[in-house]
Amino acid sequence: MSTNTDIEQLNRNNFRNCLEALARPGDIFPLTPFFDSSLLTLAAMLLYSEVNFYQQTDTNWNIIKALTNSEEVVAKKADYLFLDTPLDNILMDAKAGVQQNPEFSATLICRCKDLNEGTRVKLSGPGIDGTKETKIPATTGFLQLLAQKNKHFPLGVDMYFLSDTHMICGLPRTTMVEIV
Repeated sequence: MSTNTDIEQLNRNNFRNCLEALARPGDIFPLTPFFDSSLLTLAAMLLYSEVNFYQQTDTNWNIIKALTNSEEVVAKKADYLFLDTPLDNILMDAKAGVQQNPEFSATLICRCKDLNEGTRVKLSGPGIDGTKETKIPATTGFLQLLAQKNKHFPLGVDMYFLSDTHMICGLPRTTMVEIV
């Protein structure tokens, strides 16, 4: 990355693609990397001093902490959870909101090698015309727990999967995931 990168422009472009990923579940969109890391790209875009995060990654978070002034907390209190791989226990600890304030839920961001590998699923819900068959880079068990976590809409968690090639796929809490 050159030293004259406009971080605000980068964040705007990446934010647009993140919105598209949630609006069109199962579709894949590109990200422009920040320090050659998809995780840091989303962290720089989403984090600021009034939200917090949890991370279980092999990534160095010092620059994100310095740029965003966001506090690192335990998983069950985090607004954003950054993971190197989808983890069942972290998913179950993630905030799902409460009836009066469903917006106080967490967003999970999980890194994977390839968005086209994983468990074969059928997706349905808002943003999908009928149903869509695709692969999600998570285990069958994880996807079953995700369905359980999101079964009481508007409560639940939103998910992003990031590939090593800087691509993103979203699964909002409104998406029904059926294992094929």
